[in-house]
Amino acid sequence: MLETERTQSPYIKALACSVVAFALAIGAFFLGYTLPSLKTGAEAISQLLALVLVPGLIVGLLAKKSTRAWPLWLIICAFIVILIVVTVAHEVTAPMRG
Repeated sequence: MLETERTQSPYIKALACSVVAFALAIGAFFLGYTLPSLKTGAEAISQLLALVLVPGLIVGLLAKKSTRAWPLWLIICAFIVILIVVTVAHEVTAPMRG
């Protein structure tokens, strides 16, 4: 049986990217930079948390299921790409939510 090399702690690495992105987003929010769809403070913080957690979980799952080990740079790049896609989808669907 052929052993495949797996990524060590993929969820921890991907969720660490989420923590960094959330800290940057909160800092930007308090400096006045925010997404157009975010209105109130409590709503904005909860939506920002969801926006950064979803890509972290997706990247963690992809890295865990991969038959090859993912280096840290690949986890970070995949997180950024998925974060952009999720954020664009969030902004495009904002008028439909309310």
